[in-house]
Amino acid sequence: MLDYLRSEIQFLGIVLLWVIASFFLGPIGYALLPLTLLAMKGREQYPDLLMGFLIVLVLSDINKALWINNIFKNAKNIYVVLLTMFLFMERLRFAPFSKVFTIFLPFFIYSIFPLVYSSELATGIQKTLSYALLYLVVPNYVLYNFRKQGWHFFRNLIFFMTVILVAGLILRFISPGSTYIMGRFHGIFGNPNGIAIYCVLFFLLASILNSMNPDLFTWKERLFIFGMIFYSLILSGSRASLAATLLYVAFNRFFAYSPFLGFVVLLAVVGVSEVVSQNLALIVTALGVEDFFRLKTLEDGSGRYFAWQFAWEKIQDYIVFGGGFANDETIMRRHYDYLEKMGHQGGVHNSYLSMWFNFGLVGILIYFRSFFLLFIKASKQASMSLAAMFAILFSINYESWLVGSLNPYTIVLLMIMTVLSEEEITGWRATDEEEATSDELTVQVEAKASV
Repeated sequence: MLDYLRSEIQFLGIVLLWVIASFFLGPIGYALLPLTLLAMKGREQYPDLLMGFLIVLVLSDINKALWINNIFKNAKNIYVVLLTMFLFMERLRFAPFSKVFTIFLPFFIYSIFPLVYSSELATGIQKTLSYALLYLVVPNYVLYNFRKQGWHFFRNLIFFMTVILVAGLILRFISPGSTYIMGRFHGIFGNPNGIAIYCVLFFLLASILNSMNPDLFTWKERLFIFGMIFYSLILSGSRASLAATLLYVAFNRFFAYSPFLGFVVLLAVVGVSEVVSQNLALIVTALGVEDFFRLKTLEDGSGRYFAWQFAWEKIQDYIVFGGGFANDETIMRRHYDYLEKMGHQGGVHNSYLSMWFNFGLVGILIYFRSFFLLFIKASKQASMSLAAMFAILFSINYESWLVGSLNPYTIVLLMIMTVLSEEEITGWRATDEEEATSDELTVQVEAKASV
């Protein structure tokens, strides 16, 4: 980890410069970001461009108590446009392109149609475009960086994602009041559920990479990385995210042994979960973990169950085709006062319902057709794919992050999708063995020729 900090001191200094400029220069900081991105592109620092995008998305979501004048909320729009421009300017360098965007292309084409019913057309068009660009940009930058740097790129990526968590934990000691909301830790993220979702996806990505290449990290490095993830996750107090993480750990074992056994265990878990959910309060009390599971909010799901019921009633007006991107936000915002009076703050808190709001039943079927297709095909090369898929499906049941483009979570999901679906990454051992065999044959031929 210390070697990473020393080797990447220049990039980390640039990130720190962005933060300082945002604090003290305000809107003038907008000019600094494009200039540094152009400099990175000129020096072919494509890994830094991708990691810089991730930290900008994290900073754009930062809590208002930490950052009143947060320029990154708008700067992230500039960032994704510049990354797209660089991709098309250097399209021959990036070729052949990642398959992730192509797999989801039917959904992006369809997502234009529901905008006809949108009450916020400008916002809907912007979010539709940014969502498509994210699926285009991130997988291609991940794949290109792997081609250019190999596993060293993923090693640095995981270390950088760990630095994000460490920064929040350091801030916890410097300014505890600015990193906690109602006793729950959120670090430099916008809220406790935000850092929890990041931890889940980060854990999936790090675990998958470690499974593919066990030599990627030393045991001490693995202990530190996964220790930071679980420590931050526990501090966040997120029940759903902890359950999603444990779900992946459990199912990864079964699917690695046998996909059939994995599905049998999945059906058993679904049946058992129904019994557990009916007696959850008694179980939590018996275990003495009432504070962590926030027993007082357990019965109503922290207001989610009411929000889901309310959302489902409103979805009836958009049940087939939806109302376009941001429709869920618009509807929930209109009834904010009523929802707050009923004990709920925020949006739908369910990606399935949010997608139904935005794209209707047709859009949901199109999107998840691509989603399942990607993970099921990937399972032929990487057995942990199905376990990761179920963990993600569980996570999005409690938050609407899947329908958000420029957030710190969808970008990590796309990294996971790229790692699992690109044969250049999943088949790296076979490629190395072929090259080694080819080199041996070349040496033998040359030896015979010299004789």
